[in-house]
Formats: sequence, structure tokens, C-alpha cells
Amino acid sequence: MHSSFAKRCAILEGLRERARIATAEFYQKPDVIPPPLAPLIVVHPIGNNTFSLINRATGVVVAERFGHNEATSNARGLEAKAAQFSIKQFGQLLRNGTLRIGTILGVFVFFGSHL
Repeated sequence: MHSSFAKRCAILEGLRERARIATAEFYQKPDVIPPPLAPLIVVHPIGNNTFSLINRATGVVVAERFGHNEATSNARGLEAKAAQFSIKQFGQLLRNGTLRIGTILGVFVFFGSHL
């Protein structure tokens, strides 16, 4: 690599790093709202007015809908359900874990009392 090109690349990398630091500091200010996160469900056109809803994290096709309005409204609904589902899933996990531990302790007490 030519020395002037290498020098230019090093300078640009330094400027990129300064821009990253400045951006991070900017969003740490109290009155600044960070940009919204990328959507969880992506609407992808298939053809013939058919759209597939793809989970961005896994790449799995969640559903297929006819019409752009129906596809986008369904994607918004799925994203809202995903946020609620995670809270619901946490509650179910906590409940099931408590029931399992209680059952195991009950079995230990039952068999321990017969000795």
C-alpha cells in the first residue's frame, strides 16, 4: 500500500472514531432522545400484492399477507405482541419455577417424614 494512501486511511479511521465518541456523548445528554430501534418485523414484497413478514432477528417468515396496509398493520401488531409476550413469558417462567421448586420440596418433606 502506498504511504500516502495508508496515511489517509489512518486519518479517516481516527475521524470515524471521533465521530463515534461524539455521537455517544451526544445521546448521553439529558434532553436528547436517541433514535428508535430498528423494527422487529420486516415487511418484504413477494409479488402479486403479497407481502411476507420476516422476523429480523432470526430471518424466519412469520406470516404472509395480501396488501401492504394489512401487512404493515399485522407487523405492528406482532411487534406489540412480542413486547407483551416477553413480559407474559417472564411471569409464566416465574410461576412455573416456583411451582416446580414447591413440588420438589413437598416430595422431600413427604419422603423425609416417613423415615
